[in-house]
Amino acid sequence: MFMQPTLLSLAALLLSVHLCRGDAPTHTLVRISHRGAPVDIRHVPLMMAQAAAFGERSRPLSQGDHETEQCLTEDGMVEDLALAGVQIVHSDECSASYKQILEYLKKAEGELGIDFDCEPDYPVTFTPISGTTTTRRPPPPPTTTTTTTTTTTTTTTTTPTSAPLPCAGGNPLLGTNDPVSSCQSNLERIRIAEAWRLIESSKRKLKKVVLAILDSGVNMKHPDLINQFWRDPTTASIGYNFVNNNTDVTDKDGHGTFCAGIAGAETNNSIGVAGVANVELMILKWADTDGARISDALRALDYALRKGATVSSHSYRFDNGSRVFEAAIAKADAAGHIVVVGSGNEAQDLDKNPVYPCSVARTVPSMLCVAASTTTSKATITSWSNVGAATQIAAPGVDIYSTDRSGSYSSASGTSASTPHVAAVAAMMAALGLQGQDITDAITRSRTAGLSNKFNVPDVGELDALNAVKIALGQPTSLATTTSTPAKTSGVVSV
Repeated sequence: MFMQPTLLSLAALLLSVHLCRGDAPTHTLVRISHRGAPVDIRHVPLMMAQAAAFGERSRPLSQGDHETEQCLTEDGMVEDLALAGVQIVHSDECSASYKQILEYLKKAEGELGIDFDCEPDYPVTFTPISGTTTTRRPPPPPTTTTTTTTTTTTTTTTTPTSAPLPCAGGNPLLGTNDPVSSCQSNLERIRIAEAWRLIESSKRKLKKVVLAILDSGVNMKHPDLINQFWRDPTTASIGYNFVNNNTDVTDKDGHGTFCAGIAGAETNNSIGVAGVANVELMILKWADTDGARISDALRALDYALRKGATVSSHSYRFDNGSRVFEAAIAKADAAGHIVVVGSGNEAQDLDKNPVYPCSVARTVPSMLCVAASTTTSKATITSWSNVGAATQIAAPGVDIYSTDRSGSYSSASGTSASTPHVAAVAAMMAALGLQGQDITDAITRSRTAGLSNKFNVPDVGELDALNAVKIALGQPTSLATTTSTPAKTSGVVSV
């Protein structure tokens, strides 16, 4: 049993993942405990030897067991993800295969009474964004429009005319001067401008919060993102590339750049789009068109915990559950970290056909799984969004404008777009002083009445940033209306 991941997407926002079952796993993922305490897999051979010395071992070790023990005692063969509670055995660099390690741990379970999870780490390959993505630049002359397809990129420069651009002039309802924000009805819908104003007027001292984006990387020079990145105090990097093991997090697909812009594009800088929150973005690239491994997603989560990210945004899914991955999320939860994931775009009833990591949200208190809602005046859950008891919140996911990897702006749909809305509001809650489950409780309590959906799942309401802020400030909440009043603030507040 193992996970077949796909990054959540529809229309232009499409990054599919295929599990390469024909390839042997190169790593083995393990989690071991004894009477509730974690056990280092490197210590198991000694524990087995001690059991044999005291006559407590009933079964002899096989050749495969001896090869496994030799592998575990070699330097550099085991990688520790301490904060995620996972160890990675580099099976490709020693003589012990995943199957041999699994059989050895089964024997150790019987001899020592350990509890363990052991899973293979198959490689995955990614299909890049397909279809046509229409991108728009801000209106200063000359206007440049770039159209990207799967095979070609065509750039046309035209002389401006008197006709208005589709997205231009800023958004008086949001109080933003970013030209493309005129098309960001998604931000109006979640009452983000009202939330910004309330935070500003509260005079509350805000805490510094880092939001980790676990995805395909980012356009590191995008003008609407370049000032928003977190910086490692030691290396000055903005994150890490777990695919190539370096600090170059360049986005080859565009999915990560799109998600990052929704959450934290620079606001009121007179270009592009507005982001939900002025949060520091930690970019953790675990996937790209060249491939990835599930171990890289675990490494990214461990990095986020180790480097102090309070919230992480995950716009991907696995078809099958992983006890190792679930345990890592639970470990993050215990540390007060908020994991926000997308529900997926397959129009599935998650109570009958669970997907992961979304379905883990039913058992992890400070985790949120996000469904996609429409941006019509009477919102519903989209026809293609997965939904179930695990999806306690929805956010706009149709025709969402954001940053793209070309350095311009695109619109796309999918729960991948919904997820960073919620992750960014979670970061705002943390900036206001909430922690752990109090953050997720504020968000779920903020939601509107349950939205209509094809599976009649109750209580899946839409994100309301204003009510979430009111809850964080201890103020009474209010019902959202279909119209907004012009914002009188300078725009977004820093978190």
